[in-house]
Amino acid sequence: MWGWSRNITDWNEAQLNLLQSSWRSSTRRTYKVAWNRWLSWCELHRLDPFKPTGSILAKFLADLFLKDHLSYNTILLHKSVVATLCDTEISGGLSSHVLVKHVLKSISLKKPVQHKTIIWDTDILTSFLSIYSFDENNIFSTSRHAAILLLLCSGRRVHDLTLLAVDKHHYMEFDDHIIMWPLFGSKTDNGGFRQSGWKILANSTNKQLDAVYWVKRCVQLLHNRRHEANCSNLFVNLRGQPKAASQTIIAGWIKTLLSEANISAPPGSVRSAVASKSRSDNVSVDEILSRGNWKSGNTFQKFYRREVISPRNNHLRDSFVPVD
Repeated sequence: MWGWSRNITDWNEAQLNLLQSSWRSSTRRTYKVAWNRWLSWCELHRLDPFKPTGSILAKFLADLFLKDHLSYNTILLHKSVVATLCDTEISGGLSSHVLVKHVLKSISLKKPVQHKTIIWDTDILTSFLSIYSFDENNIFSTSRHAAILLLLCSGRRVHDLTLLAVDKHHYMEFDDHIIMWPLFGSKTDNGGFRQSGWKILANSTNKQLDAVYWVKRCVQLLHNRRHEANCSNLFVNLRGQPKAASQTIIAGWIKTLLSEANISAPPGSVRSAVASKSRSDNVSVDEILSRGNWKSGNTFQKFYRREVISPRNNHLRDSFVPVD
């Protein structure tokens, strides 16, 4: 745990694993980049990276802005990483140190928050998905098609697709809909809150936009590979040793589809595009938050709501219902 190593030398393996599980692997990867930059800076200035003072942290943040030209939000991340991962006995006071607070205030004034950028219109992708040709017996084509439809229907995170399972406890099939109860592990899941269930309704007007059909097709096509992997996940990797598909693998599928639809955007942008589209169509914020499993309305409004170009009706939204 990097900077915490001095404080947990007498912990056993079970205790260390428990502590490590408090962070998702994606968070640890993000933190590691910032922590390595802090270590390099301390080595250059011959400072102890584990016991910084508030003035040292403030100087580091100033250099991130003046020399590395990092954005304000990235600098905030570095501040949190250093304050969290240095000596645990002093971490609490670093973030609130007067020099740290004033340096951050100065940076925010030098680089004000940029106006929200526009976001691609989900109708562009929906139109492409409704007419493009692919082999429904091909597990790659079918898997990525089902994955993108689930994201467009729900507006949830790519990572949430890794939590969908098809065993009898988490998956129920009906003629005109399916219900899936995600495994524990969403970004918002904790001891008192669980991600709501997914109720996907059939789309009788266009087979290629019928998420129910394509999820059922994935269940069939991946049955043997899922059995080899000894897992119940809806999506399984398609190469090498069978195992549950990771967020990175599924994001790769989404990326190829966006590219084929001439949409220049990362896979994670689907969540923002769906939410922004719903808001432009006058869907209530409460419904958007419920459908997309948003924990905070402020997060949606501040970071994910964007202006949509040429908004039109999006029928895929009608194919999803959050289940309590």
